This record gives sequence, C-alpha cells and structure tokens, in this order.
Amino acid sequence: MSGASEIREWYRGRAVFITGATGFMGKVLVEKLLRSCPDVGPLYVLVREKKEVLSMDRVEDMVTSYLFDELRAAGVNPRDRIVTVPGDVGLPDLGISAEDRRVLRETVSVVFHVAATVRFDEHMRLAVAMNLEGTRAVLNLCQGMTNLAAVVHVSTAYANCNLSTIEERVYPPPADPDKVTQYVSGLDDDALDFITPRLISGHPNTYTFTKALAEDLVSKWSKSLPIVIVRPSIVSASWKEPQPGWVDNFNGPTALVVGTGKGLLKTMYGRDNISVDLIPVDVCINAFIAAAWEMGSRKSGKLKSDVLVYNCVSSPFKPLTWNGFINFMSPYLVKYAMNDAFMAPEMTMTTSRVKHVLTNFAYQAVPATIADFFIWFSGGQPKFKRYQSKLNQMVAMLEFFTSHEWVFRGNNLQQLNSKLSASDRERFDFDMTKMDWDSYASSYYLGIRRYVIKEKDATIPAAQNRIKKLRIMTAAVKTGLFATVVIWLLKYYVAAKLSSRANAGQF
Repeated sequence: MSGASEIREWYRGRAVFITGATGFMGKVLVEKLLRSCPDVGPLYVLVREKKEVLSMDRVEDMVTSYLFDELRAAGVNPRDRIVTVPGDVGLPDLGISAEDRRVLRETVSVVFHVAATVRFDEHMRLAVAMNLEGTRAVLNLCQGMTNLAAVVHVSTAYANCNLSTIEERVYPPPADPDKVTQYVSGLDDDALDFITPRLISGHPNTYTFTKALAEDLVSKWSKSLPIVIVRPSIVSASWKEPQPGWVDNFNGPTALVVGTGKGLLKTMYGRDNISVDLIPVDVCINAFIAAAWEMGSRKSGKLKSDVLVYNCVSSPFKPLTWNGFINFMSPYLVKYAMNDAFMAPEMTMTTSRVKHVLTNFAYQAVPATIADFFIWFSGGQPKFKRYQSKLNQMVAMLEFFTSHEWVFRGNNLQQLNSKLSASDRERFDFDMTKMDWDSYASSYYLGIRRYVIKEKDATIPAAQNRIKKLRIMTAAVKTGLFATVVIWLLKYYVAAKLSSRANAGQF
C-alpha cells in the first residue's frame, strides 16, 4: 500500500481498551489494530473467566488461532502487545480490580465497547445487565480517563427496528432506562417474565430493546465524552481481511447456510424480495477504527451537540435481497459440498405459513424421525430430531427479520469514508459500493466449511458425490410417491366408475 496513513499515525503510541475482545468482532478488531497500526500502544482487553477457563488462557487461545496467522508470519507476537484485564461486562464496575481501573484511567486513549449479549432470546435480567448496565459501567470508567480521545460504542442497526426508516441519529428510547433497571432489580424472575412482552412492545426481543436503551444512555453521556455510535446490521464473514470468508460462529445467516448445506433445513418463512442487510465483519472493524480516528482528530476539540451515529449497513450502497442471497449461495451447495449431508441441499423461502409448516413437516420432520428410528434401532444415539429442533428455534427467532424491511440511511458513513486519504481508504476499506456479492458468497460458503464446521478442502469431491447420490435418491422417492398417488387415484376413479355402473344396472 502506497502513501502515508493518517489513521496509522494517529494510533501511534495510543493505549486502547476493548470490551468483547474474544467475541467475533472483537478478535477481528484486535488483529486489525495490531496488523495495520503496528505502532499502537498496548491493547487492554476485558475478558471474563468462562467455564473455569481463566481470562489469560482465553486470550492465549485467541491469539494462537489461525486468525492471527498473518501477524505471526510477519514476525509479530500478539502476546507482547495485549494486556489481559480480568473482568465481566455484566458485573458492577465491570468486575475490574482497583489497580486495573487505575492503570486504565491513567493510560487509555481509545475505547471500543464491543461487548454485548447478542442472543435474541436472552432473559431480560441478563440482557439489561450486559447491554444496558454494562454500557453504563464502561461510560463511568471512561469518565475518569485523563488521556481519552475517542470512544466507539457498538450498537446494532436494528436497535430501532420498530421504525421503517432508520436515520443516523439517536431516537427516543422505547422505555425509561432507569425504570427498566429498577424493574429488573426489584422483580423476581416470574414477575419479570410476565411483564417482559409488554415492556419490549414494538421490539421482537430483549436484544434490540436493550440496545436501544443503551443508545439513549450513550447519547446523554456524549455531552461529556468524545463518543460515537456505530450500528452494524447483520454481521457476516470477512470480505477481505485477514482472510476472505473468515467466520467462527453460527450466528445469523451462517447457521442457515450450514443447515441448508447439511440438508437439514429446507424452508424459511419470509419475503424473499426484501433486503437482507449483510455487513462483513472486516467492513465493521475498519469503520470502527476510522470512526475513532475521526472523533479524536477533530481540530476544534469540541464535542458535537448530538452524538454522531454511523449506520454500518450495506443496503444503501449495494442492496441484496433474500432471494439474491439464496441464489448466490445455491451453486456452492455442490461446488463446496459439506460432508455427511443428511439430504440433498436446497432452500425455499415462502410467505405462506401453511406451505412453510407442510414443507417443514414433509421434508424435515418426517425424514429426521425416520433416520433417528433407524439409528435407535441399530443401538445408536438419535440426533436428527434434536438438530431439527435447534434449527427451527433459530429460524423462528429470525422470522421478524426475514419478514420485515427497513430503509437505512448511510450518509454519515459515506462522509466518513470521504475524509480518509487514498491510502487509508485502501488500508481501512469499508466502501460497500465495491462489493461483488457472488464472489463474496463463494468465499463465505468456503469459509463456513473451513472455519466453522472445520472440514478439509480435500473432502469436497467425496461430499459432492454424496450429494449427487442423494439427489438421485430424492428424485426417485419423489417419483415413487407421485406414481403411488397417481395409481391410488386411478384405482379410486376406476372403482368409483364400476360402482356407479353397477348401481345403474349396466352389469
């Protein structure tokens, strides 16, 4: 890459604090900062213990993963640049020790608040603790940072999904954040479960509801903190960095692709002609880094009256429909066939609830039940009905997003891109107008195969042969069933005719 980088130079020597560093977006942020801003100061990462795995061990697992291969190949040891801060965004004061809090307040210049619970069906108590109160704790910590230049709060483009058009501004919250906190602290689980549906009215789940509350909180704190809000839409596999198609979780459309590729998912309820706003994870991260740079390098040094919001979305720049997504993915169901497919992979999306239920029953539930019976009969452990149940739950939670459409504005994101130098537009690329969805679908599907379900490329030919055989079997079964129905109808018709003639005395 030619030319000096203003962003790289701005990050030189700056200590950075990151929450959610071991999550999907967080680890890509860590890798990108170390690779593209090599002179950045230490990266302090807030990491909680998980299932008795210590915070430092979780960071060790992260930096030894293939995500950091390029850095290691360049002779960079990520361990030398990362400082683990034990804590938990769901605990009071982030669960950080007094000494760690002192160090952070004296040294940190840039904060990325990425941590959140992204589970749509999360219990209200935990969703509030992490997404709302966790944000409040981060803002409290930032208030005492003597060298603070920029804070990036990561929200979601669907925080205001009760609206049809979503501008790049903070909207009035769906409820008073302080009162919601009082409800959560004062009610037991049964009472809280009872009021939750009415409390989140207009929102499909506790995730979007609590993210909207957090935005209101951030907006109020923006009067005293150099903070911006970035709202990614549906975060998907990487576009370019650090490797095309990199993804490491089953969230969002990834689970749908795996379910379809394995032949376990045949139908989705939704409108295939509406937008599916995918945004690659590396596009998000580049926007985060650039947004912090823009905030911290403002000449006036004054905060704007309203918090700056960036909708990190694709639809205003390179729209993609659900039908387009399915069509782009379809060729790779065979080209990069997944191992041990249960049935021949195919996917249909329908707005007919009856068709969806019938297809689910005939092409998912019945085959899974039959397969589990034979597994049980042969002494094995049935599994396909369990897989189907999990998939059906996930698809059901996505129905709100597959059946509704939003108009997102992206002017602020566009303006941010225009402020970058030519070299920085190349280093920190988030220009979605250049996206080629067909090429992206290819790398996405192959990335799912390699990094999520961890299947070797060498197994593709055998998997392709299996799918070809499954398609022949499927066609034979369908033909046999059709022939059976036709023969049964003909027999019924002939019997009826003979009975009619006998009754008429013709025999």
